Amino acid sequence: MTKDQIKTQAEWVFAFGEPTRLAIVRALATGVKTVTEVEKATKTEMVNVSHHLSVMKAAGVVAAERDGRFMRYSLLGAKATASEIELTHESGARVVVTLN
Repeated sequence: MTKDQIKTQAEWVFAFGEPTRLAIVRALATGVKTVTEVEKATKTEMVNVSHHLSVMKAAGVVAAERDGRFMRYSLLGAKATASEIELTHESGARVVVTLN
């Protein structure tokens, strides 16, 4: 791997290394949500949710799609089961988060 590829992979892994971001992953594991829906699911202030979603989007963890006046967020490279969600980076790196 090149230094740039390693840096990209590290940024992706870093995007999971914060409690609010893990809560967002868990919230999005059940499907696409708006910032307001993520705010309610995580019991986190909207400004904080927006900030963390921005970090996660920049790292390639989430995708955002405009739906009228709302942005809808979804996880990228995610496979969910009843008890966990596995996220895979384009480099092959994987993160598994338990949902219980």
